[in-house]
Amino acid sequence: MDERYYRLIEDYSKKTISSEDLTDLLVWVGSSQHNQQIFRETLQAFEAADYYLNKPVNQAKSWLAIQQHIENRTTDQSTVIHKINYGKYLTIAAIITVVVLLPLLYFGTFNAKKTEVVSYNEIYNPRGQKRLVTMPDGSNIYLNGESKIRYAQNFNKGKRIVYLEGEAFFDVQHHIKQPFVVYTGKITTTVLGTSFNVNAYPSLKDVSVTVQTGKVGVIFKDKGKNGPVQFLLPNEQLTINKNNGRFTRMQVNAAEFNGWREYKLFFYDKPLKEIAEIISREYDLDFEIKNEALKEVKLTAKFDKCSVQQIMGIIAKLSGSKYTIYENKVIIY
Repeated sequence: MDERYYRLIEDYSKKTISSEDLTDLLVWVGSSQHNQQIFRETLQAFEAADYYLNKPVNQAKSWLAIQQHIENRTTDQSTVIHKINYGKYLTIAAIITVVVLLPLLYFGTFNAKKTEVVSYNEIYNPRGQKRLVTMPDGSNIYLNGESKIRYAQNFNKGKRIVYLEGEAFFDVQHHIKQPFVVYTGKITTTVLGTSFNVNAYPSLKDVSVTVQTGKVGVIFKDKGKNGPVQFLLPNEQLTINKNNGRFTRMQVNAAEFNGWREYKLFFYDKPLKEIAEIISREYDLDFEIKNEALKEVKLTAKFDKCSVQQIMGIIAKLSGSKYTIYENKVIIY
């Protein structure tokens, strides 16, 4: 998408767009179904990020109005152009109509809602365990060890919002009128499809979003400013720095990154200190790495339902280290 129209959509969501820019945006939105889809999905992602800062905006009515006017304009044009070759004048007239009518709805539907007291459910899953949570809408959330989610008791009304700390795999029931949004600190993931994995443990500097099926939109928001919306498709992964919003995108095998649900572990170029954290959560163990240099040794390995002894034996060979397991503690040296 052209950077200019991306910024116009952002201005529109913030109610800072000028009448001239609003006209340009409407022309662009009405020019193709592809642009309409981009507009709708980008607006939805912005709305989700704004909601986190208690700035709800009701974009659904706004988009519906735009869509209806575009459809009406198209119908009117096809009828009249067939009789008279004045299509460009009809287009201009239709745009003027939309520009006149839309601001009334634009500013009328963006009124801030009254603050309501919301009660939440919180579910914590301790390390060494996996937990399946079936949400009120039928969506499934698989919680990894040492992870928790929080969601409103009236979850099925309006937006479906989940706050995550740790790691979870989401298998979402798609309801076009009820966006499913996952908040992990400054990072907002808006579901435009069905299943994806989010890794957002507090000890990590990055948050990783990996899509298995469907489509999601991810935004980093800091100090009231939105970063660009990153749309992810199946087998795409976005890794975002939690402090500065810098990100990397790559093609992956998504199944490898949510295999933890079936006690499968996959490490790709990870330092040993992070691997130790993952094994700790998986098997409810404490780790101590005696050698500082060993902590930064990066390894790539895959394990399928292996015992701790099997895993540590391979890690020792790959890293050139030794280990001792005593009760619930692993010492690497």
